Amino acid sequence: MSVSLDSIADLPEAARLRLSFDPDKLQRDVDQLSERPWGAQRTVVDGGELTASTEIDWRCLALRSPGGNPDRTDPGGPGTEGFADTPWLRRAPYLAEVLASIPAELRSARLMSLAPGVTVPEHRDTPTGLPYGFIRVHVPIRTNPDAILFIDKVEHRWQPGTLWYGDFSRPHSVSNTGDRTRIHLVVDCSISPELLALFPEHFQSRVPLSEVAFNRPEVPLQAFELADFHCEVGVPPCVLRLDEQLGESAEPDLPARVVEHEGNLVLEISGGPRIALVHVGSGEFRFQGWIEERGLHLDFFGVSPRAVFHTRRGRRRQQVARTAVLPQT
Repeated sequence: MSVSLDSIADLPEAARLRLSFDPDKLQRDVDQLSERPWGAQRTVVDGGELTASTEIDWRCLALRSPGGNPDRTDPGGPGTEGFADTPWLRRAPYLAEVLASIPAELRSARLMSLAPGVTVPEHRDTPTGLPYGFIRVHVPIRTNPDAILFIDKVEHRWQPGTLWYGDFSRPHSVSNTGDRTRIHLVVDCSISPELLALFPEHFQSRVPLSEVAFNRPEVPLQAFELADFHCEVGVPPCVLRLDEQLGESAEPDLPARVVEHEGNLVLEISGGPRIALVHVGSGEFRFQGWIEERGLHLDFFGVSPRAVFHTRRGRRRQQVARTAVLPQT
């Protein structure tokens, strides 16, 4: 069998992972947080902008978020802040234990509540999944027999205290026609070998590992070498479109520069966002708050210094290069 992304598409749409938790302790922690109004669900779109709050009764309480901001109900995106615990997690010690037991670098963690009588229409969460560098796992806390998750038209009724992976890049929807609120802990995880080891054997044995975008840890730069990466560069607009592979187009580049800010390198785009750069080795960077799906290599050693932007899906990389203008010395 040839290894391809079709191999991942042929994997089961969901799998129960090999961790379980105490349903009563989960519920007690949620009760501790119930007096605080939960915010309406939001998400991140191109350039790190947030969508408007959803109009249905689908609410969130952030336990981890960009910068530890307790008011962020979105899963985060490229920006200047990494993910951190919010103050609400300190009031939920068992939920903190649950998060600590997941063997991966955690991104956002949200309690997500769907009221009785509410349906979330079918949609896809992209870029999400093994080829992009992170997965979304669920720990059900409160449910009822009429709260049903559909992934690729397959019905799921996950029970409290279990841990589940779902391939939410596929079409999925949620319907709660019961008389009780459905509450799940939803955790975004960067992919590690240890996390993949929690999957059932029949799932693991079918995963083409060369198509998995395993998380690379940060390789911090020394303070004295930050200035080595300062430059001015044009950024193709497709770099900021988070569900689009890179490619050349007739669109004009966005003027930008790489500078130092508060001990970190930041890509400052004129009239656009500021994105901190996380060094993963050899002059290659991923975007702060983002995943292995896209990044930047600053290569100043050839005849012409250049910045190479890339997008990644599994082992497939698409890239565009731009000439970098270095500071005068």
